[in-house]
Amino acid sequence: MDPTAFEGPDLDALISAAGGVVYRRNARGQIEILLIKKQGGFWTLPKGRIKPGEEERLAVAREVAEETSITGEVEQLVGQVVYTIQKAGRPRRKSVTYYLVRAVSGRPRPQAKERIVRTRWFPLTAALRRIRRKRVRNIVRDARALLLGGPEAKQS
Repeated sequence: MDPTAFEGPDLDALISAAGGVVYRRNARGQIEILLIKKQGGFWTLPKGRIKPGEEERLAVAREVAEETSITGEVEQLVGQVVYTIQKAGRPRRKSVTYYLVRAVSGRPRPQAKERIVRTRWFPLTAALRRIRRKRVRNIVRDARALLLGGPEAKQS
């Protein structure tokens, strides 16, 4: 059999992206997470491709601003997820590195040019209930542990 007959995900063409777990404290001091909903999609975190030569943290700040109109301070690394997507009819590996982003200014507004249809602040537990993808829920759980200061915060 021809070894080139089967082509798996193109690992040489890894798509690198960066995302943010954007948070703020409300008037009662509770942590809220900003989620976005893309056209035809689920509630999720803002993220996007890293441009060639762009520093990861700058990509996070840019993507958050482009998708939500929020400017924020990029803080510590939360984690990374790697998964397979279909791009141009072929499976491709995608890596997304997430950072905590403390919201500094702006009001969340969906950006039509980014295909974002909704943006909304959710309390941590409500955000976890809204997120359907397990890999994204796990990132928010890890962010919660960082924000609340301990591994016990990862539970539930």
